[in-house]
Amino acid sequence: MYTRLFMLVALFILACSPLLHAAQKADDCEALAGLKSAKVIFDVRVPDLEKLVFNLRVINETLDGMVALGVKPKMIVAFRGPGVRLLTVAALDEEAFGLLRTLKKNGVRFEACAVAMRIFKTDPAGLIPEVKLVTNGFYSLIGYQNKGYATIAIN
Repeated sequence: MYTRLFMLVALFILACSPLLHAAQKADDCEALAGLKSAKVIFDVRVPDLEKLVFNLRVINETLDGMVALGVKPKMIVAFRGPGVRLLTVAALDEEAFGLLRTLKKNGVRFEACAVAMRIFKTDPAGLIPEVKLVTNGFYSLIGYQNKGYATIAIN
């Protein structure tokens, strides 16, 4: 009798387990509730093209998602560190360049730190036109944070 009861309970648990472990549905309503616009500066210090492409995809997805949720994003992507070497025509591949162009067309601003370009021996003359050269990337981070931009570090 206990064996039968045990078998019935086990079958019931197995039958109900998908209901007990149903996947959560992603929901951004709480974080973005009441926002009509949002300002963010991405502090980008990626050292290689693969990481750059990955992060540009995520930034693009973030931009599209915010727009779809009715939040107007104001985005700046500030490059400092070794990643400034990636912002030349010679260093970028087709996918990275396409992502940069698409994001720029959708209102994202790109900046490259002249200090980092000097330290990492990258000629500013080789910068792609989508990226603006700024004197010091720290000035951008300080200034935009004081203007209410959220900062997201991307390493």
